[in-house]
Amino acid sequence: MKTYQGIIVDSISKKQFKGEIAVENGKIIHVGEKEHDNEQYILPGLVDAHVHIESSMTMPSVFARMAVARGTVAEVSDPHEIANVMGERALITY
Repeated sequence: MKTYQGIIVDSISKKQFKGEIAVENGKIIHVGEKEHDNEQYILPGLVDAHVHIESSMTMPSVFARMAVARGTVAEVSDPHEIANVMGERALITY
């Protein structure tokens, strides 16, 4: 088991508190309040498992900036989605 301490951001209650998160085998097993001196923030992030970048009509870098600002920390895109936005060059690069 590994524990992480920090200021936990509860996005449901819109509150913050000093706390600790315990993780075992890749799963969160406990979240609780605990006094400590760590000022790092711990907050949830969305992993978008299916996204159509070309529907945003933006370049992937612009799409990424907008998505991260709204809580998305990772996404899964098919190569053809990237090619639709960046063109033939994307098929070689990626």
